[in-house]
Amino acid sequence: KQEVTQIPAALSVPEGDNVVLNCSFTDSAIYNLRWFRQDPGKGLTSLLLIQSSQREQTSGRLNASLDKSSGRSTLYITASQPSDSATYLCAVRHSAQQTPATSTQTL
Repeated sequence: KQEVTQIPAALSVPEGDNVVLNCSFTDSAIYNLRWFRQDPGKGLTSLLLIQSSQREQTSGRLNASLDKSSGRSTLYITASQPSDSATYLCAVRHSAQQTPATSTQTL
């Protein structure tokens, strides 16, 4: 069974600093990995999708890397802003039909 973990569960950084969020998963045979954010009282917003054949994806100040062999994905946020404060979620999927295993982290 896939287990997804994000440590620490909450993180505080000074404005302008770079942010590093880590997601660990136990089964490296994945279909894809997606990072989301959730603002208080709102639904999920998809940030980045990394397919199993890829090593990273970038969108604006966000960059996500994927290392299947070590079972880890890292989300980097450059020059953090107050608007980056949210709950960040990592979801790992094994097949196109499967419901992803997830974990959350609050910034």
